[in-house]
Amino acid sequence: MEHTAPAPHPESPPRSVHVRRADLKRNARLKLTFAIFRFCLYGMVGLSSEIFFYNLVRIARHVPGLELLFRFQWRVDDRLPLNDIWDTPVAAAYGQCSLWMFVIYGVACFYFVEAIYRRTFRQHLLLRAVLYGNAILLFEGLSGLFLEKLTGYRIWYYAGSGAILWQMTSLYILPIWMVTGLIAELIYRELMDPDLVAALESPLPATPEETAASLQLMQ
Repeated sequence: MEHTAPAPHPESPPRSVHVRRADLKRNARLKLTFAIFRFCLYGMVGLSSEIFFYNLVRIARHVPGLELLFRFQWRVDDRLPLNDIWDTPVAAAYGQCSLWMFVIYGVACFYFVEAIYRRTFRQHLLLRAVLYGNAILLFEGLSGLFLEKLTGYRIWYYAGSGAILWQMTSLYILPIWMVTGLIAELIYRELMDPDLVAALESPLPATPEETAASLQLMQ
């Protein structure tokens, strides 16, 4: 009786392994450069947003229903003649911002929003928004107090019933910080696109041939 050898089992497809970008070997100098780039971008976006925000608050306070989100009394140290900006016409589109806010927004997004997103990106959007809002709210209070000790001025403070943490933040602004966190998350997600990261961290072309090849890839 002939014995036939059992048919070999078909090889199972290789199991896919999820590799995180943070686990990949990368040039330390380029990694640091990209981190500084993100920090500076957050700072510049924050400065521009705050200047724009002055006008948004002035307009929103005259819109029925929307004014509920802007009930906080956002002020600057009374020794600095800067609070009259609330009385400027909306058509003039004036805003103001301290240069200290570049560092504040950079730190808030780089060290808080990015860290929260990396740990909770699989969670619901609303949960992340709540975490962003509370983290920024707490950081706003502590950093405002720190800047007052450092400079002798309250770079910002809040008046009214919602003011907390030495009047350096307000419960009424929590929804605004939740949205701010989601916007920063969107920027971070776009910046961490693998193709974009590879392009930003790749060395500049050194020869005309490499330059031509790079332009061809861009097309």
